[in-house]
Amino acid sequence: MFTNSKLAKSVKLACAFGAASAAMIAPSAFAQATAEVDASADQPIEKISVTGSRIKRTDLEGASPVVSITAADIKLEGDFTVADALRSSSLNSFGSFSERSGSSAQSQAQINLRGAGARRTLVLLNGRRFPGSPTLGGASANLNAIPMAAVERIDIMTEGASSIYGSDAMAGVVNIILKDNFEGLTFNIGAGQRDQDEGTTSQEFSIVGGLSNDKGNITFSFDHQKRKGISDADRSYTQAKLGDLDGDGDIEAYTADAPGWSIYGATVASPDFSEAQASPICDDLIAEYGNDVFAKVDANEDWGPGSTYCMYAFANVSYNTASIDRNTLYVNANYEIADEVEWFGQAMFVQNSSFGRYAPPAAPWSNMAADNPANPYDEATTGYWRWVGIGTRDGNVDDYNQDYTTGLRGTLDWQNASWEVYYHYNMADNKSVGEYYLSYGGLAYNEANGIDLGSDEGVANMKTTTLQNSGSTFNQYFAGLGFDMFELPGGLAGHYVGAEYFEQTYEDIYDGQSETGLVGGSAGNSSSGERDVTAFFFESVLPVTDTVEVNIKARYDDYSDFGDKVSPAASVRWEAMENLVLRASYSESFRAPGLDLLNAATTFSAEGAIDVVNGSTTEAQYDTYYSANPDLGAETSDYTNLGIAYDFNDNLSVKLDYFMLSIDNVIQSKTLQSLIYDEQAGLLQSVAPDADVSGQTFYLKRASSGRLIEAGTSYFNGIGFEIEGFDFTVNANVETEFGDFRFQNVLSYIMTYDTEVGGVVQDIAGWSGTPEYKSVATLAWSLEDHSISWNLTYTDSTSEFERDTTGDGYYDEREGELDSWLIHNVTYTYDMGNYGAVTFTVNNLTDEDPVLSSAGTWDDQDLYNNFGRDYRVAYQVSF
Repeated sequence: MFTNSKLAKSVKLACAFGAASAAMIAPSAFAQATAEVDASADQPIEKISVTGSRIKRTDLEGASPVVSITAADIKLEGDFTVADALRSSSLNSFGSFSERSGSSAQSQAQINLRGAGARRTLVLLNGRRFPGSPTLGGASANLNAIPMAAVERIDIMTEGASSIYGSDAMAGVVNIILKDNFEGLTFNIGAGQRDQDEGTTSQEFSIVGGLSNDKGNITFSFDHQKRKGISDADRSYTQAKLGDLDGDGDIEAYTADAPGWSIYGATVASPDFSEAQASPICDDLIAEYGNDVFAKVDANEDWGPGSTYCMYAFANVSYNTASIDRNTLYVNANYEIADEVEWFGQAMFVQNSSFGRYAPPAAPWSNMAADNPANPYDEATTGYWRWVGIGTRDGNVDDYNQDYTTGLRGTLDWQNASWEVYYHYNMADNKSVGEYYLSYGGLAYNEANGIDLGSDEGVANMKTTTLQNSGSTFNQYFAGLGFDMFELPGGLAGHYVGAEYFEQTYEDIYDGQSETGLVGGSAGNSSSGERDVTAFFFESVLPVTDTVEVNIKARYDDYSDFGDKVSPAASVRWEAMENLVLRASYSESFRAPGLDLLNAATTFSAEGAIDVVNGSTTEAQYDTYYSANPDLGAETSDYTNLGIAYDFNDNLSVKLDYFMLSIDNVIQSKTLQSLIYDEQAGLLQSVAPDADVSGQTFYLKRASSGRLIEAGTSYFNGIGFEIEGFDFTVNANVETEFGDFRFQNVLSYIMTYDTEVGGVVQDIAGWSGTPEYKSVATLAWSLEDHSISWNLTYTDSTSEFERDTTGDGYYDEREGELDSWLIHNVTYTYDMGNYGAVTFTVNNLTDEDPVLSSAGTWDDQDLYNNFGRDYRVAYQVSF
């Protein structure tokens, strides 16, 4: 038994820090940007556009912390997609959602800075807001809509930025900068194979080209990427297994003895839900399909004494990781239409297809007739059924995203002024088609007409197809003016003022049968909403002295659907010595409630949770209903950062930044696991299965045996949470006669993560799913035509279970330990000059499995992927 005291963490960090810095090196660089040269000055002066500010300045290391990942860094890391590059970042503290079969968002991927939630990380594309995906509720961006070949670099600003960019920038900003003013033509082609899968598992092809003259330039790219999904059966830790695997002399459902098996097979609950029994036809199903498909399993521990299940091995046919098949066309152009006036435009079209497979429909068989041979009871009751005759449910998703920008920018003969106006339009159209689901109408028709459910006619009557259409539009109008006005001891003060207006619509529409609950094995209800936002903002950079710079900024946002908000920020940068910069910043941010949370209809989910109240120690799925909350208010936050950046010399630099993010009025879902914890803490009382819960938002229904039958939950404004930690960055370069060496490291450490659990604020840093630190690293060597890089991604170990031993709601005991996770990626490139370059990449060199529970299950797909060792080869040639 141990606790997460700050002293214990400090000791642990002191021990780990040296090893992490020496062995784990991450791609990182100081904020990089395009440079402008003031030709009228005696000497060139670089002005730099830095993410987090609209004012260009001459200092590379600013008052706000920014980490940049270049296209070259991404290649050295061995990342295949933009989503891969961001997910592997140490700043993506607790992992993030990736392509996942079994989810309505199977084609999507997100970024989750600081573990604060993907909806609190704002994604920009070339400095402009990239709208949230309608499949993700319109509140967080889909990284799989970003073309890999067109990426120039990715800037990650790790502090609140609502004062510049508006809502959603609480935990920081990810600014993806695409190629501009590119000259020449570059072709790239590649393929890959995962060790644990058959055949070619990834393919890539891209063309990047550009032309320019004294009036302007145009850059274009076409990018194709394809990666196969992964089935549960193809990994030992996700396959269905059955036996006395824990060696206790008994085989029990929903324990370590039966991973990959479901109660939804041919199981029937007693009318009063006091017990459950395998259907009398279970033996027939075993004889027909095999004992590796159906099996009788004791359910004494899961349901109650004397219970048995007729279980189905869903993990023999389902997928866990969905495929992607993406094609992207990108065009960027600039043209001087008059003296000091330039037109600029950008167009991007993305099409991504994804395939996911689920087991045959798992759906309750309500009101199973008393005389039905599958019913062991003498009155109508409920069956937990697997409709195997219908076939596996196949999910086919097609996402389309169009993004266009056109505008003008120029300079004025007044106060060194520059101006910009533009119109930005984005449209997303995502379609998900689900094949081979159960039609309850077809089932009722068969029963009413005495049609054999297993006959060709009966199965045809019960088959149905689901459709989900998710769409959104985004119209943005922007105008800004930057200028210098009044002089301070350190020079001219720079200012920026601007305004923007944008309209956003969102809809997520399900087919009518699914909405009315007439489709088994499917879930979801339609929702839609719209809003417009008017904003005004300003920023000033004040050079108080030659070495001290103060930056102040504020933004006012007025939302049509919930209110207005002012977000201020201030920072100071002190160049204490020529190679030493000290910085501090404070910002306030906010996040408006997502349109989906304000407008969604009640939605069904088979939610996974560990029912600790009923004595369970393994996760199972339970019927859970989520409802909307139109009365949600905005979240508010404040972010404090203190940092130091020191260049020892031209070859070695370090950065250390302390941060504290505090978020109040947090919009959060009360997960099923949280409801169970609340019940354990005495904050919620369960009700009987037949209780009327029409007036309740949060509830748990339990049978007399204690078995959880159903849950209801929603979203609400909670008390909030606070995250405290620091980031440490090392950059080193050494030139020798044996080649050039490059050493880079970013380590992000979470000291405390205080949040509400079971009605009590607790520090969850180091708990399962919330590792205290991550480190991503690269060591690169190059000599003449050869270069090699070694990349390491390290995720700290965590506890496996947290328990309240005193009953006061405080989880004072952590049990078990989940292993740390260290992944090695190696890349070798041979440059053949005019004949191109060949790159060989081996990701996960040591073929590490994801971190597994003590029961051997893979429970955290956000933190740990299951790709295994992955070989890739690519050829690139430029003209």
